[in-house]
Amino acid sequence: MPEVSPDDFKGALGSWASGVTVVTTKLDGMVYGITVSSFASLSIDPLLITVGLADSNHLPGMIKKSKQFAVSILASDQQDISAYFARSGRDPQPEFDMPVRARVWHTGSPIIEGAIAHLDCELEHAIQGGDHTIAVGRVVGAAYDPAKQPLVYFRRAYRSVSEVSHGG
Repeated sequence: MPEVSPDDFKGALGSWASGVTVVTTKLDGMVYGITVSSFASLSIDPLLITVGLADSNHLPGMIKKSKQFAVSILASDQQDISAYFARSGRDPQPEFDMPVRARVWHTGSPIIEGAIAHLDCELEHAIQGGDHTIAVGRVVGAAYDPAKQPLVYFRRAYRSVSEVSHGG
């Protein structure tokens, strides 16, 4: 069987246009979140979603302990928010730095204000998958703003929906 290079793997997966989410949790008075593109709906009955979380950061362990997380699907004008949560080397803290504005909802996990949609979840399962944890969340709150456009990530860059649809 031929070996697949990491660059070919990343290039192939980068050809999948995806929305951009921020996954957050709160544990012992500390909040933390990361930018995540590995997000999907899983089930309608019961209402379940999945997120893939790199084990190299704090979030998977915090979610396993807190048993809760929130997903904020970012709007097209929130590239700075995505960049903030994608920055490595951050630690959990009592609240997020600026420019992030967040509030809590049902579970107490922060949701990002101005996002196109939010899902508040209780942890259903945490499954190990290579160097990632796959968190399955039972949705206990969902909201969206139909007037907003999504932030899209395609071939290692932020794009507008029209750029992706026209081959951007």
